Amino acid sequence: MKKKIIPITVIISLIVIAVISVLVILVGKIMKDGIPNKTVISLTDYYKVPEGEARLIVDIRKSDENALIRNETAYLPYDVAEKILSRIYYDVMDDVIVYTTATEKYIYQADEKEYKVNGKSKKEDNPSFTEEGGNIFVSVDFIKKWHDMKVDIFKDPGRVIIFENNNEEYKFCEVKKETELREGGSNKDAILKTLNAGDKVYLIEDTTADYIRVFTEDGVTGYAKVDKLDIENVETKKYAFDRDKEDDGYTSITRKEPVVLGWHQVTSKAANAGWGSALAKAEGVNVVSPTWFSVADSEGELTTFASKDYVDKIHNINIDVWPLVNDFNKDVDFKKLLTSTTSRTKLINNIIYFVEEYNLDGINIDFERIKASYAGGYIQFLRELSIEMRRRNKVLSIDNYIPLDFNSFYNLKEQGVLADYICVMAYDEHYSGSSEAGSVSSLNWVKKSIKNTAASVPMNKIIVGLPFYTRIWRETKDGKLKTKALGMEGGLNLVSANKAKKEWNKENGQYYAEWKDGKDRMRIWLEEEKSVAAKLKLVDKDKVAGIAFWKLGLEKKEAWNSVLNWLK
Repeated sequence: MKKKIIPITVIISLIVIAVISVLVILVGKIMKDGIPNKTVISLTDYYKVPEGEARLIVDIRKSDENALIRNETAYLPYDVAEKILSRIYYDVMDDVIVYTTATEKYIYQADEKEYKVNGKSKKEDNPSFTEEGGNIFVSVDFIKKWHDMKVDIFKDPGRVIIFENNNEEYKFCEVKKETELREGGSNKDAILKTLNAGDKVYLIEDTTADYIRVFTEDGVTGYAKVDKLDIENVETKKYAFDRDKEDDGYTSITRKEPVVLGWHQVTSKAANAGWGSALAKAEGVNVVSPTWFSVADSEGELTTFASKDYVDKIHNINIDVWPLVNDFNKDVDFKKLLTSTTSRTKLINNIIYFVEEYNLDGINIDFERIKASYAGGYIQFLRELSIEMRRRNKVLSIDNYIPLDFNSFYNLKEQGVLADYICVMAYDEHYSGSSEAGSVSSLNWVKKSIKNTAASVPMNKIIVGLPFYTRIWRETKDGKLKTKALGMEGGLNLVSANKAKKEWNKENGQYYAEWKDGKDRMRIWLEEEKSVAAKLKLVDKDKVAGIAFWKLGLEKKEAWNSVLNWLK
């Protein structure tokens, strides 16, 4: 049988058809995807980083600001540095940067290699910060002394790559085959660089059909083809930077027994003689806080009613003395005071003088008029004061409002690290400026005070401040509201004098009474031994540091029975 011979023309025709089919497929793909862009943008042109600067990328996110490069050292914009190193403080008034640890205060000047530690001069290889164009830049080397992080610096163009977040989880994979890193998510976008097989890239969840956004180890962000990456073997990475060194040395004084503090309002030196009557009923008190000190001016001077004799007599009955320092003087520019290192230092030195000369056991800071605009200066004052108190093994206690959104600038989390005790003033639920009448301290208010404070401060540092006073409210027919503070006896006597009936309000944990005075409605939420006992049931003495009362002399003697029962 003869083999059938296929004519050469048929073979050629089949080949032509096959070629045409391939061309049709290729043309179709080109029509669909377009001709790949072969334009390569140099990274120098892409980043457009000025001479002496570097693109700054922190935790794979580009900063809006560049870093500076000086003597092969990277300097970060101050606002970036402050987010990384929270205890750094730039003093605009004195043009210095201050950094505090638990026991040391470092002061640096712009573009100077010499700096001071607790007043003693030292020298470093490069300045810790520099000024340029009216802006402050902080050395990466300085930040790394205190804050563990990963830093890589690249040239041509300059790039500073920082990883410092302990809480973020990063996804990455290897490049399977050589591919281009493009400016955008298609082959029509320009090429930034070539990715080689074996390179590792971080994955950023921003994809198109064929491309995924990635971040390279040398700090370039762009888009790579998904099929060129080993997507099936994605790994995760979470850095474990050592943060313990930032809080090293922040020791605290802790009493074995609960603190029971009574504030003793002293309005003159002569008033110190009333210490005996103030404490006459106060069974169970182990700390007294006389209101001795008030900031006198913006340079750091104090007005004082301090008395050595008072301290000696209180010590003789085994009670500690933590005098109060307030910010109630409305003539003082507290922003000027607290934002100046010179003024803060003078104020602290004045406080420490009395601590040492009068043999004080501690200090109670009661700054209630702080504004958000200088809250950073206030916290810096507390940092610096805590160093001096810790060095002398003296108690630093700080009074605070119940933490709410509007006063978050008081930064209780940082205060809780610095201080031995945080006293939350669980009163003034309704106060002289309130728009409605109400309790000074209801049970829900006390609960909220403890809960909100404990969200930022360890329970064993919390002192719960409670009231020995109440308020009488007058509601007029035309809607006006007047109020006056009264002691426990004063409130009860007023109810009796007006033959009003007091009823126990279980929800508030207080007796309530009201009556008519002419056309006015009189209302009062009483404080006495039963209301004190109800509040103390909310305070777990085995968890919190203790309790405090404003103020000595306003209470009934029986209120201390409630305290003694709580202490059992």
